[in-house]
Amino acid sequence: MGRLFWKFFLTFWLALLVAGIGVGTAVWLRHNTWQNSGDELPRAAIDVRHASSLLEVAESAYRYGGYAELRLFLGKLHAAHLPPVYAVDDQDRDILQRNLAPEVLQQARALFLQAAYPEAIRLVSSGKGPNYLLFVPLPEHGFSGHPPLMPPGNANADFARHPLASLDEHSSHPPRPPDPRSPLLPILAGTFASLLFSAALAWYFAKPIRSLRNAFAAVAKGNLDTRVGALMGNRRDELSDLGQDFDHMAGQIYSLVHAQQRLLHDVSHELRSPLARIQAAIGLAQQQPDRHPVMLERIERESQRMSDLVGELLVLARLEAGVSISESHELDIGDLLDDIIEDARFEAAQHEVVIRYEGIEETLVKGRSELLHRAIENVLRNALQHCQKGGEVSVVTSFDIFKRRLKVTVDDQGPGVAESDLSAIFEPFFRSGDRSKADSIGLGLAIAYRSIAAHGGLIKASNRPQGGLRMDIEIPFAG
Repeated sequence: MGRLFWKFFLTFWLALLVAGIGVGTAVWLRHNTWQNSGDELPRAAIDVRHASSLLEVAESAYRYGGYAELRLFLGKLHAAHLPPVYAVDDQDRDILQRNLAPEVLQQARALFLQAAYPEAIRLVSSGKGPNYLLFVPLPEHGFSGHPPLMPPGNANADFARHPLASLDEHSSHPPRPPDPRSPLLPILAGTFASLLFSAALAWYFAKPIRSLRNAFAAVAKGNLDTRVGALMGNRRDELSDLGQDFDHMAGQIYSLVHAQQRLLHDVSHELRSPLARIQAAIGLAQQQPDRHPVMLERIERESQRMSDLVGELLVLARLEAGVSISESHELDIGDLLDDIIEDARFEAAQHEVVIRYEGIEETLVKGRSELLHRAIENVLRNALQHCQKGGEVSVVTSFDIFKRRLKVTVDDQGPGVAESDLSAIFEPFFRSGDRSKADSIGLGLAIAYRSIAAHGGLIKASNRPQGGLRMDIEIPFAG
């Protein structure tokens, strides 16, 4: 487990622990408060209206049902732990044989004689039996809680010394038993649960970060095939997005390194061929002194080829690095095309190819004239090199007003390119089909592609239905 795991773990655990302690303390205080005042809550809820209703029912039960009905009703109240209703005869005897403290009876009779609380104290009679004083003790009548009951036997002395204890012990609402459960078990259970939850949450966050760290270390060691997407599982969060970004980055690095390695291999191959021919020409010149002029001419030609190759590689490297070769400015693409076509017609005559082109009116584009000239010229020269003798290369321009682009289409009557190679022809040193073109370095279309892309345009290749290759170049207008 790394440091990040422990930071996550301790943070989550402490947060859960503090929250649990706070909530537990609040619940414990609430529980204690309720427990301390629990015996008074039912009685406090008794108001005068409820007391009057109970007495009315008791009075009706005695008048119409007699002694037995009243005793049955009061017994049900007592068994159901409802507010107590006392029925005391002239001899101060409760109908349920509950022993009442003398001061309670005196206070109840005094309040009845004063007619102070008729809704909670009244005298009832059935005409066939003794009169009963019915009363419900209420705090506002001067009764503190339930009226104290006289404990049986020799408990009078205890009541005299501890009237409140006697009250709780013998009232119709028995005291709440102490809770035998210890708080230690829920505390331990909560602590253990918070530990498990914090560990799981910390592991959930730390695992993908640890996988990313290992992946970075693997890429740093040169293992560019490393991917972490599969290790993220079914996550749908920022860490999963980070893993996908890493895979994309690793793929891009792999492509760039692979392209550099292939370019280095191709450059080595391209330089090896003219060097080999130069060495062969030197050997022949030494063996055949009479052929010195011819061999020197061959050496000069091969040296020029190497110089052109190095120059093209330098241009390609600058384009890929985003280094400006010349300043960007507004230029007339029509004049640029006229110059390119005029130069290309000299080369076309050598290949016995005709170039068909109709000039366009002044059209301004913003860019670097040297790059645009090189790009269009490379595409046109490629068409001339692959066009059949006696064939025709057409250059057609059109305008897309909505996209604000100038489109230049170059068609030839050559063999075309395999469909699988249409996108690969813009890679450095790629050759398709006829490889006997010794004058081709293999960088022209790669430079054209990157030059047009540097101007915000695009270039694509396609095979014509009637045969030959079509190159479409799109260049944005100025402004």
